[in-house]
Amino acid sequence: MPPSPDLVHLACHIIPIYLLINYVIPGVLIHPHATLSSVITVLENVRRDVTRLLAEADPDRVTTAKAAELMTLFAEIERLGAAGKVLYTRRAAEGVAWRDEGHRSAASWMAEKTQTGMGEAMAVLETAEALKSLPETTEALRRGELSGPQVKVITHAAQSDPSTEKELLQAAATRSFKGLTARAAEVRAASRSAQEEHDHARAIQRSRYLRTWADPDGAFRLDARLAPLDGGRLLSALRDEADFRFHEARKSADHEPPAAYLADALVALVAGEPAAAASKDSKHRPARATVSIRVDAQALRRGHVTRGEICHIPGVGPVPVAEVRRQLSDAWLKILVVDGVEVSTVCHVGRTVPAHVQSALEERDPTCVVPTCEVGHGLQNHHWDVDFVDCKTSTLDNLARVCRWHHDLITYEKWELRPGPGGWEWREPPGGCTFETDPPWRDTG
Repeated sequence: MPPSPDLVHLACHIIPIYLLINYVIPGVLIHPHATLSSVITVLENVRRDVTRLLAEADPDRVTTAKAAELMTLFAEIERLGAAGKVLYTRRAAEGVAWRDEGHRSAASWMAEKTQTGMGEAMAVLETAEALKSLPETTEALRRGELSGPQVKVITHAAQSDPSTEKELLQAAATRSFKGLTARAAEVRAASRSAQEEHDHARAIQRSRYLRTWADPDGAFRLDARLAPLDGGRLLSALRDEADFRFHEARKSADHEPPAAYLADALVALVAGEPAAAASKDSKHRPARATVSIRVDAQALRRGHVTRGEICHIPGVGPVPVAEVRRQLSDAWLKILVVDGVEVSTVCHVGRTVPAHVQSALEERDPTCVVPTCEVGHGLQNHHWDVDFVDCKTSTLDNLARVCRWHHDLITYEKWELRPGPGGWEWREPPGGCTFETDPPWRDTG
């Protein structure tokens, strides 16, 4: 069967365009100081040919194989177009064209020319500026090997550590966009010092939000920005509920996308009506949200990650080691300690004391263990004689019950409680006591 006239016509346009993309345009971009008029002429001809090609195209009259080939070619055109836009953006912004056209900023002018939002225009300007110090990324961009989103991710990460540029380019070539984004997040996290990591975590916490709106079709929408650990806890709870709903639906041969079960789980948990909790089958009743964190052993000991190390929540991203060390008082954590590439230790840790340990603790310490204190109510069960930040466990031999008063002295005034021969020892803070107090109230009841 001979090819259709439309297909022949389409091919006749695609072949010269393909040659222009692979040989003419890259050369033009690599040599920006070539004759300007010829550069513009070539690009205008390409634009005119593509415009005419699309006007005459009839996708339903080509085979699926040819449609796939044409889609691939247009994707190459798109990448090269994005490359040219980024490469010339910085120079264009240095001029006065945007002022002459009445714009308040180069980003505003860029947004109008590209018919995008201000955020996207600013991102292109930032990417163009970052490329000045990333020559390998610039060359890959010229060759049409990177999409706009890819180059944005790479420049954002490589700015913090230029030595990772080659590694990120390799990730772009061999991994999905999601994989590249995850690797870039790890690179940015590893480039921060302990203080920078702390400041970054605080900044995320301060900028948290939850926003809601309605789509034009009436659907309720929401968007949230949360700290990584909070996001991990949320996902863990949602997945537990969604998994239960998925298995229940399978019994009735009812199949929906995973995202649908997650949406149902969110509504049920927030409304206080989780299906798993109402189940008569106790094994499906959800426990507290469990957050799994993978962290390098050296990073956990040091207090922050360096290049080649990780500390992240699967499905969420990097989390500061300091946050892992500090823990959360109302969540359980499962920490996978990595030594090299192998998981060397898995431990369930948390400030919530397991039930069997709590019972033994209350039996052993019916009153505050501080010598001479006999307070027996309102005891704090979560004091560690070895700091929780250092030991990361909730075992009986590392716990003691103290009254609220002594707990505050330990927490805020640096008094120390240490095990001694035959009992506990209560020690003044290093440098001595800095304030006067009355003797603690005694529970004589």
